[in-house]
Amino acid sequence: MPITLSVVVTSHGEGRLLRPTLRSVAAAIERLIAEGESAELVIICDNADAPTRHEATRFAESAPSMFSVRVEHVSLGESGAARNFAAHNALGEFIAYVDGDDLVSSNYFADSVALLRESDHPIVLHPELVMSFGARSLLWRTESTRTHEIDYRDLIRRNLWPASCVTLRSVLVSIPYRSLAPEAGYGPEDWLWNIDTSAAGVVHDVAPNTVFFYRVRESGGVNNRHAASLLPPFDLDGLKLALPRVDRAEPSTDSAPAPVTHRLYRTMLPFVRRATWWLSWEAKHVLYRGARAIARSVPGWRRPRLAPTIERVSTEVRQALREATRLEPAISWTATALLSLESWQARDDGYGDILVGTLDRLRDANGALVIVPWVGIGGADTVSLNYAQALAATDRFQGRTTMLGTFLAEKTVHERIPGTIQYSHLDERWLTLLPHVRDRLIAQLIVLLRPELVVCVNSFHFVQALRKYAHQITDGTRVFATLFSFDKIGDDYPTNPITDDSQRRFLDEIDALLTDNSRTAATITETLALDHRSVIVHRQPTSHSTPQLPRATRAYHDEHFSHENPFRILWPHRLDGEKRPDVLPKLAHELKRRGLPVRIEAWGSIVLGGAGNEIMSQFRESGVVYQGSYTGGLPTLDTYSYHALLLTSQNEGLPLVLVESLLRGLPVVASGVGGVVDIIRNEQTGLITAGPDDINGFANAVERLMKDLTLRRSLIETGYSFAVEHHSWQSFVNAVERDLLGGLT
Repeated sequence: MPITLSVVVTSHGEGRLLRPTLRSVAAAIERLIAEGESAELVIICDNADAPTRHEATRFAESAPSMFSVRVEHVSLGESGAARNFAAHNALGEFIAYVDGDDLVSSNYFADSVALLRESDHPIVLHPELVMSFGARSLLWRTESTRTHEIDYRDLIRRNLWPASCVTLRSVLVSIPYRSLAPEAGYGPEDWLWNIDTSAAGVVHDVAPNTVFFYRVRESGGVNNRHAASLLPPFDLDGLKLALPRVDRAEPSTDSAPAPVTHRLYRTMLPFVRRATWWLSWEAKHVLYRGARAIARSVPGWRRPRLAPTIERVSTEVRQALREATRLEPAISWTATALLSLESWQARDDGYGDILVGTLDRLRDANGALVIVPWVGIGGADTVSLNYAQALAATDRFQGRTTMLGTFLAEKTVHERIPGTIQYSHLDERWLTLLPHVRDRLIAQLIVLLRPELVVCVNSFHFVQALRKYAHQITDGTRVFATLFSFDKIGDDYPTNPITDDSQRRFLDEIDALLTDNSRTAATITETLALDHRSVIVHRQPTSHSTPQLPRATRAYHDEHFSHENPFRILWPHRLDGEKRPDVLPKLAHELKRRGLPVRIEAWGSIVLGGAGNEIMSQFRESGVVYQGSYTGGLPTLDTYSYHALLLTSQNEGLPLVLVESLLRGLPVVASGVGGVVDIIRNEQTGLITAGPDDINGFANAVERLMKDLTLRRSLIETGYSFAVEHHSWQSFVNAVERDLLGGLT
């Protein structure tokens, strides 16, 4: 007699939990046979432990004679591979899959087979209700693609159906589960199979009044292993065609609204992120954590959830609950609380929409991708543009170089981005997603886009994704990340997004860290215990063309100074604590005490917050002139009317403003921090002080430049030659092609 249904139970390390599963499966098979059908039970023991093998053998030896039981011992190590093995060896016209620790209602197989026989095209059937029990209790009503209530965004965001299904054996043979090794980090297999079959046009439907009991374990189990898994590449175009976009109706009025505190928190979150962008990540973490704690302390705070999925259940469902609790008492408390269970609906929360929208904009960006927070006017922004343009200048990535912004889109100055570079920014809605969801989204974006090469320039969000998904992100993609300096927080504590992860395992997955100066490179290799080959120094250019040394400048010719013709010093930096603008009033007082006619002029945006007013007051009292902010780099200022450029920073990587200064014939006085010493060689290309608090050192250097025209001209000539030799555009392009593209086939 031909076998109607092969029931496949996959087991691994369930042990005694396998017993209630097999008993529920047996009850469902017996009901199917009572309807005049035939069945077999196939228990797949995939690398199963001894207790699991014992339970499988015990059941096979004592199973009812009305259906056959086979136990297959395999060593595949993958749920999908185990199911594929079963599909090729099953004898039934239809196949039902059940995991080794879950239960099914007794009507599941019989009702599913009846519906499959009525269908004139291949379909996959799932239980209508999924009840989670164990570590978590919730209720989930599955939906059908036949009803057109769900679309591709929902399936990209979440798995719409449980692993258990009933379908034609021919469907499972023609569209097998993909091989996804656990160590690869992709999965889960059933989610991907649901996507593959949907993209192929197979309808996923539900068997009414059937129930699937999904065991949620405290630890272990496939569900825990795949909790943060990514999907490997799939047929997105086919999925969009099969499950077209659904225009969502307004939320039902019977859904329980989120409380005011929660709605306020979610509404204000994007604005708070923008307002606090300048804070250290540590400070923002403390701020956000405190805000959540305050919100949760307000009476009535709760996480929003949907209204109960079902207000009344059918007689069949109630009977299924009673039967299941007799087989597995752990279900009892969940079943008793049916009407008050937290319910779940597989709807996209914006994740799928943002992901697909970004992929659509970057459809052809599978070459080189430069990931940045934004493209502004700062030094790091210039570096990101340098890398993008250098990659675009290579034969390999010409026309295939893209920049992707991840944070504060409004800060991007689009005029700075050349036409040879495609630029896109993540939808601002992505900042409202939970941090772990953002990490998954950006990692999934890379996996689906699969560029040949990624350069991350100061993107905290991409570094966060690397922490969890480095293996998947680097699977077929070269990845480089920049580290220009260690920022300082609190009482001079060093930090950087890369070092915020105390494990730093992802550093072994990426190709190299990029920096712009030898001092930082040495610090990185020593502090992070990296091989020196894992840190690459690229001397950054400031422009694509090299100007001629201007000698008709005040810095080159002026020799005598007075109050009517003062020695003019340019300080062109943003006003924040790291740049130490507080040094300027102190220096001005010291120069005045020495009787030197000096005028210090400060240019740059004010990002000091409340401390800005105090600094402005000190400027006015000391005679320091604040000229305002500027855009476009040093060439936009009249540098030829100044006599020197001043840098007072507490910490620096390699400030490109110094290279610009040397190329424009403006001598430099700088604190000897970070990568400054890679550009300013004391007494050769400029003058160096002991640090930002060395006021006498700054004053001495300024006085020397005022009184010694020969020294000033020597510094200008030597500095210009140094900048041309070490920071030309072509030398940078050559370095990028050598270090980043070397070995690409």
